[in-house]
Amino acid sequence: MAAFRARQVARIRDAVATARQAVRQAAHPDRLLFARAFVDAGGAQVPGDRGGEASAALAERLLDAVAGGQCEAPADADLERELQRVRTETEWALALDDERIVGFLLDLPDSAMETPTVEALAHQSQGLGPGIFRKADILVLQPECDGARFIPVTEHDIEC
Repeated sequence: MAAFRARQVARIRDAVATARQAVRQAAHPDRLLFARAFVDAGGAQVPGDRGGEASAALAERLLDAVAGGQCEAPADADLERELQRVRTETEWALALDDERIVGFLLDLPDSAMETPTVEALAHQSQGLGPGIFRKADILVLQPECDGARFIPVTEHDIEC
């Protein structure tokens, strides 16, 4: 399975930050707004794509899918990954202004947990507990984590 290259991860992270800001300014969970800002910032990436052609085509498919209200793309793992990112990050953007939410628990599928690096990520602690990431973090998961979910965590949920 191909993985995102370091430059791709940085590009995705920067594009997520830009798109989160666009959603926060609009103050409502507009997935198309997020997708457009994300794509415009070069965030749609095909793992391992060196030339950028496959990523550019993915960006077009992503915008078409979000504009058309498509929720899943089971035949296209790259598109499904980006659709999931749009869904997750749009909600995450609004959580940044919600004082009740302190972070997100990374819930990984069992198949991903078979990889040692993924298992380590799931047990990583940022001070909120294992597998809980601060809400200001931008986590770019590798394709081996496809199917992961982020569950909002409140201060009440954190064990002292």
